Amino acid sequence: MESSILDYVAQACMDLTEAIGSVESEAERDNLITNHIKKVSSAVTSIEDFKKNLEWVNVSEPISLSQHCTEKVVILDFWTYCCINCYHVLPDLEHIEKLHKVGNGLVVIGVHCAKFANEKNSANVLAAVQRYNIHHPVVNDADSCMWDALGIRCWPTLLILGPGNKPLFILTGEGHRQELVSYVGATLAYFGSRISVSELPICPAKHLKAKEEELLYFPSKIALNPFYRGRSEEAFLAISDTGHNRILLTDCSGIVLRIIGGPDAGFKDGKLNEAQFNSPQGVCWLSSNVLAVCDTNNHAVRAIHLDEGTVEILAGTGEQAAHGDLGGKCLGVQPLASPWDLLLYTTPDMDMSVRPLLPPPPPPPTAGQTVPDKDVEALEEVKEREKKDEKRRVLLIACAGSHQIWALFLDTTIWWKYKTYTEGTCACIAGSGAEAARNSAYPNTAAFAQPSGLTLRTGNNPEIFIADSESSSIRRLALATGQVSTLCGGDRNPLNLFAFGDIDDTGIDAKLQHPLGVAYCESSKTLYVADTYNHKIKKVEVGPQKVTSLNPTMIESTDPAKFNEPSGLSITQDGKYLYIADTNNHCIKILNLAKNVCQDFKVRLPDPKFTEPENLILYKNDLFVNRKCGNLIIYFNVSLDADIKNVQFTPGAPQNWLVCVRDENNKDVTLEDFDFISSSHKGTKLPGRVELKLKQRTDKFHYRLYLSFHTALCDSVAQNCFSHSFTIRSTILVRDSVKMVESYKITCKVNPVNRCDQKVPEQKP
Repeated sequence: MESSILDYVAQACMDLTEAIGSVESEAERDNLITNHIKKVSSAVTSIEDFKKNLEWVNVSEPISLSQHCTEKVVILDFWTYCCINCYHVLPDLEHIEKLHKVGNGLVVIGVHCAKFANEKNSANVLAAVQRYNIHHPVVNDADSCMWDALGIRCWPTLLILGPGNKPLFILTGEGHRQELVSYVGATLAYFGSRISVSELPICPAKHLKAKEEELLYFPSKIALNPFYRGRSEEAFLAISDTGHNRILLTDCSGIVLRIIGGPDAGFKDGKLNEAQFNSPQGVCWLSSNVLAVCDTNNHAVRAIHLDEGTVEILAGTGEQAAHGDLGGKCLGVQPLASPWDLLLYTTPDMDMSVRPLLPPPPPPPTAGQTVPDKDVEALEEVKEREKKDEKRRVLLIACAGSHQIWALFLDTTIWWKYKTYTEGTCACIAGSGAEAARNSAYPNTAAFAQPSGLTLRTGNNPEIFIADSESSSIRRLALATGQVSTLCGGDRNPLNLFAFGDIDDTGIDAKLQHPLGVAYCESSKTLYVADTYNHKIKKVEVGPQKVTSLNPTMIESTDPAKFNEPSGLSITQDGKYLYIADTNNHCIKILNLAKNVCQDFKVRLPDPKFTEPENLILYKNDLFVNRKCGNLIIYFNVSLDADIKNVQFTPGAPQNWLVCVRDENNKDVTLEDFDFISSSHKGTKLPGRVELKLKQRTDKFHYRLYLSFHTALCDSVAQNCFSHSFTIRSTILVRDSVKMVESYKITCKVNPVNRCDQKVPEQKP
């Protein structure tokens, strides 16, 4: 491989790191950094500018190093949005951007160089920028032109440029916040007089956000409640509304029952309406009233207690665990690294298979008979055996940040190799911490590559299936022995993390692209996979390891269902329906597995409780409309009572009216069930006319019509103007036997002084 301009910089940085390690005072360290800047800046040349015609985000025009940045200090962040290590660097960049603004001379530019084919698409890069709240400029270098020109070798790489776009420092991997602060601060100080304070054409990409009426924003994981019994106000589905930093609980129709957290990110326990999360991912029901949550950016697992109305930490400290930490501490004392998914596993103590059978218990003593000491010992042994046969609760956690599977032991448990973990202990149970796809009979020597989804297979040989996203494979971990193997996808070479594609086949001949979600069906022995970057749902027949794309259609239109980076799955207990977190489409979908048809699961807030408007006038005659898409025409006018001669309608002022139709459940269906022909459902002039037409044949029997007025009046005696509001209510009966076009005239005479004296003559032409 040819040497690049960065080889010299990299060697100088290694020498600097070694030298800094040998000094004690801050002044000596600063002097070493300054000498490094002098030496490197005099020895290197400027790097090439960005290629033309690249697509940018968060800017109003493309950024040019030579035009915009030649008198700036620049951090180039070479990243790809699938990478957990790149994800961990973002808080460091946010920190340095708060310390040094663009106007102070620092520019941060994200250079997105894709690993996966899906990541080359600019629309997906834009979505990632929005999801991760990145505010600095990002360029989509889809062909990795600058990566190749500079000889960049890994994600993430931070390259610090001085004035003239000369490379001064290079940092690879994550965890360099302190070096970043020191190097940038020293560079700005050294080149102080040469640094420009001019601004850049930065413009946040707000156009990518979900529509205002949509409740969800990048939902990532979901969990059906296995304890659901159909009771009122009982949660049916838990949703990680990741982009809004919150958890939603809905009923079976999608109506939101509770919102916990959001919209701002934070790390706060306490009452449900005060708790805060930061980009939550996996959710798991521990009981009907307790939900465990992967609070990913807080590097913690939290518990939502619905009965108590509180949120508390189960594990994690709020800070990322150090590399090589294998755990062993309890609950909120044990750090974690980006927990991404979790599941509850119950098991007897793991030494059951080798424990000798105990003799049967002796018969109970008769009245007056004493129990021999030998029988007492036998009874104690039986009690001890029953105690060991009890199920222990173990919360299994996919820690994407450390490439490991961890366990939080909710009960004292004898685990593999007869090791006892006391209640509350949190520890790594599989994965060396290296990023690879290495299989092994020994769990601690196996390796994962950003495990991001978990599902459980019970039975005589229980195991978990793992969506190992960066190896684009599905791995399996045997819970009786700890053996790790591959079910499908990936490559035989454990270090090849580029064996991705979109191929339906068997075992490793099948290819996936960065899968993030899995769900297992016990009855059909089928695993369902959210093949995230292929925008597909696939099934895996576990026995033959056969992978097949499902390719469902939408139930409403028969068009193909279009997923956009789906990342979470949950299957009903009967195995008939698969719920899908369609992340970049900001929605939840339901897949009927038998019919292979899909529909939206419409998550929505409950309709506000309806109260009848004040100043209500009842129109006693019913209105009729034909059930088969009939038309209803209403002519209406308002006049003033003859007794109040000094009051009149204000000339030129709007006389507002509004039509509202509600069904038997008090739901506003004005525009949902009716079309308005040649008119709107509201206006500003009197007299008025509206024509309603049923959009489709309905099974409803009646509606309530509310015709509301807000009139502008003047009093010539008092010489003032005022408004008067009132509403006429009538019933619309839906029948088969009436005319296809029914028309009515409603005239209302009002007395705005004596508001009780209001009459509605009833006429039907």
